[in-house]
Amino acid sequence: MRGNPPVIGWCSNKAYQCPRCRHDTVASPSRWEVYTCCNCATRFARFPRLQRFLRHVGVTCEVCTERHPVTVDGEPFGFLRRRHNGVGMYAQDQFEAWLYDTDEFADHRDRVRYVNTCASRAEAMADLAWRRSIGPVEDDLSPVLAVVVDEEFNKYAPEISDTQADSFLDGTLEVYGVGILRAYAPPHPRRGQYHADTATFTWGLIAPSGLEGLYTRAAPKSLAAHPPRL
Repeated sequence: MRGNPPVIGWCSNKAYQCPRCRHDTVASPSRWEVYTCCNCATRFARFPRLQRFLRHVGVTCEVCTERHPVTVDGEPFGFLRRRHNGVGMYAQDQFEAWLYDTDEFADHRDRVRYVNTCASRAEAMADLAWRRSIGPVEDDLSPVLAVVVDEEFNKYAPEISDTQADSFLDGTLEVYGVGILRAYAPPHPRRGQYHADTATFTWGLIAPSGLEGLYTRAAPKSLAAHPPRL
């Protein structure tokens, strides 16, 4: 059985970065804690020789630990969390889907349940849509409209005005992908589960922030003229 990797010292001039791969992994490092890089799993601390006496806090990267809420028709349902996977040129972002599940597991993992990890944000939301479709009588496999934050962060297109660009900075505007999640049809081995219908997605749409989520009845009024019909 392999033990934990050794703890190495951080870079004194860039303590917020992993000393091995230079990935930003902690916002405000403490001298009395051991951190784990989310990109390459390196453990580092200010005083590595004292690791037995220091607090091991694991991954503390703000990007990886931040929860991005996903609502269904405006009601809380779950959240996504982005994480890094791989090392160097092979590193890629993945998206964890978590479900709020307070009734089934009252004291389990902060009253949330892990669902899946996907390569794209839209596919992670599709897994949440499948969990939402499972009802007490039968599955509701009708198409679901998804509003997804732009994964490419390609916000500053030439047609964007200065006023809109300023709104990006103060958080009142965001770029979204708007499209449809559909259920796989038989005889597909994942029949009943949802997937993102990429042909229906429109990316780069500017809309008020805070609209990311699933919509089963109608799109928000601010997006009513843009999304495909369910």
